[in-house]
Amino acid sequence: MKRPSILILGLFNLIAICATRQPHIVVILGDDIGWNDFGFHGSSQIPTPNIDALGYNGVVLNKFYTQAICSPSRAAFLTGKYPVRFGYQGVPLSAGEDRPLPHDLELLPERLQKLGYKTHMVGKWHLSSGRKNNTPTARGFDTHFGYWNGFVGYFDYFAYQGLSADWNISETWSGLDLHHGFKPQWQYQGQYATDLFTEKSLDVLEAHNASEPLFLYLGHLAAHAGANGTELGVKNITQTDEKFGYIEDPRRRRYADVVSELDKSVGLVVKKLSDKGMLNNSIVLFLSDNGAQTIGIYENHGSNYPLKGLKFTLLEGGVRGSAVIYSPLLRKKGYINNRLMHITDLYPTFLDLAGGNPKLFNNLDGQNQWSTISKDLPSHRSEVLLNIDEKNGFSGLIGQAGRYKYLNGSYMNGTYDGALGDTGRAAETPAYDLEAVLQSAVNQAIQTVPGSVSLTLERIQQLRTQLDISGCNGKRRAADLPCLGECLFDLENDPCETENLFDRKPVVGANLKRKLRRYFSQLVPSRNRKIDLNSNPKNCNGTWFPWLDADGCERV
Repeated sequence: MKRPSILILGLFNLIAICATRQPHIVVILGDDIGWNDFGFHGSSQIPTPNIDALGYNGVVLNKFYTQAICSPSRAAFLTGKYPVRFGYQGVPLSAGEDRPLPHDLELLPERLQKLGYKTHMVGKWHLSSGRKNNTPTARGFDTHFGYWNGFVGYFDYFAYQGLSADWNISETWSGLDLHHGFKPQWQYQGQYATDLFTEKSLDVLEAHNASEPLFLYLGHLAAHAGANGTELGVKNITQTDEKFGYIEDPRRRRYADVVSELDKSVGLVVKKLSDKGMLNNSIVLFLSDNGAQTIGIYENHGSNYPLKGLKFTLLEGGVRGSAVIYSPLLRKKGYINNRLMHITDLYPTFLDLAGGNPKLFNNLDGQNQWSTISKDLPSHRSEVLLNIDEKNGFSGLIGQAGRYKYLNGSYMNGTYDGALGDTGRAAETPAYDLEAVLQSAVNQAIQTVPGSVSLTLERIQQLRTQLDISGCNGKRRAADLPCLGECLFDLENDPCETENLFDRKPVVGANLKRKLRRYFSQLVPSRNRKIDLNSNPKNCNGTWFPWLDADGCERV
């Protein structure tokens, strides 16, 4: 009998080691990026070869749902609970608003710390900073470099906040919102945000002892609108216009460059994991926190085409997340997962992989979905509560294992319900660059992992064809009117939500409506507060600071 080769024995040993060691967990969160702004969804307008390669080599989570806006999505991720459980379902947190996550909720990094993880955060927090004990380093992260509020300028790192809505004062505050721990970081002004946050993430990886488990959470500014809620910062506008000259709208050209730079960041992070010998035992997840805001407040000219609706809405364009995950620990790789999942599921899934006690999952809304992701087994959830906004009068739920969605009302009377954004499929748009995916930093790094199967041009094309749902827009869009009353959509057969079936399927609608009412009975009223006039950056040398602490203003 032939003896197994040394290479095969080494592979089995590696698998055995990885199966017993706690994996490194790296989460890269993009901000306000549209469904149509990733190459793997069928448009070649914006090249995203690294993010695409992550999904093609791993798993594309094709029925992954988020919250519709920034703060609630982050809260759901870090708590494993629906935001309505603790009054976080309202509009996003304002700068200078004291609305922390309740301290009786143990956040994901806090639990991972107890399991021996080193925990680091880079980038956007957006979960309150009125007191130091509400900021990342007091809520489970060993270090944080980044900003506390919803968005900053791509080069100056200033956060802006108007007072008219809360105080009827025609005034806008501004101040530096870039901190390492609590120290203001003025010296980085002029450096491009995506590059800076990438650099700091690479520093974390470089300094990390690879024998210890790591949790790295990188929350990018890209592709949210920057300074004053309008900026789309690019490093060289001339080069941007040349590179993306085939895009007619100059504002979307800037957006395309922002997303393209974000994609490069993903490549650099995965390459560093490989260089450090950590990729062999890592889980790398990339996702967007919600859909793009094509028009309106904080518009970034992203596109959710062909999905209906924008950020802020409960239509697919607002809440159907773009998410891809890679790990050598996946039992099944290189496939499209069409099982129902929600952003709250990440909490118990990661805790399980880290060796956490399953009994800790009992009070969560999130479900442990590792077997669903790794083996393509049925989802552990049959429904998703999208949101209940009792102040603005709209709510929604997905049921029947993801097939049907029930909505009651719409954000701002449907202002954002029908806008689709750029199709990304104009005749002058370059063809999808299959070779760029193969040559991407992500694919090159993954191919060094023992046991990896080489990605082929044919496989890329096959997966991408399956993921392109733009044909659903071929139906007559008679139902592009806002959903101001009750709506029922068959997401399986009509992902573009073109036909309201509420009157035609009354039993299904009544069943989902009843399930939604159950959540109404458990809702904690929204805890949105007015901006605290004491939070003015003028009170702290022009920087945002934990204004409710006596020692909150740190000197440079």
